[in-house]
Amino acid sequence: MSTVKIDGKEVQITNGERKNAKAWFLYSKTDSADASMALKETPMEYIGLCASIQRVKECLMRCNNNHNNFCAILGFSQGATFCHVLSKLASTGKHNNDPDSDLNPFAKIRCAVLLSGFPSMHNGSLENITTKTTAHNNNKNNLIDLRSLHIFGEKDTSVPKSFGEKLANSFSDPETYDHGKGHWIPHTAVLCERVIDFLDSCSA
Repeated sequence: MSTVKIDGKEVQITNGERKNAKAWFLYSKTDSADASMALKETPMEYIGLCASIQRVKECLMRCNNNHNNFCAILGFSQGATFCHVLSKLASTGKHNNDPDSDLNPFAKIRCAVLLSGFPSMHNGSLENITTKTTAHNNNKNNLIDLRSLHIFGEKDTSVPKSFGEKLANSFSDPETYDHGKGHWIPHTAVLCERVIDFLDSCSA
């Protein structure tokens, strides 16, 4: 047992476990720390994914639809994979003509920035999305119609660059940037300017 300070508060953690870790979803029903299947590229059910999607949906529903509002999503590592799922919902929602569809809030998402991510392999249900089969599938020919910027590092050993490239290839017109580093987000002016330029072009 160790004690660390997080935001000025002392928190006890058990070495070797992830009891205080946070995630958008889990890979195992029996072991919350088990991430061994994350990069296996095997279809599986992401535990807790529906709850995370619902939280984002509720946030989007609170956003007004006026011209001044601009909504983008950004995710790192597993967060980028979660953004992959959200991007599929956004793309489907954008082309949806049903005014009562559960997908409509996701259509407010204008673009996505995905850092050190890997493609979603979730094949379970999305119980809070009525058009779940259409909105989320692993059909490689069904490219996501959403502006996207994919950032990865040549030296990333946690999520190899090839996974980021596969994720980018699931979008219809992806932009990519290789920062040349490992599994982290370099705080460089060049990278910041790249992201800002991308967001500016999406909001124009």
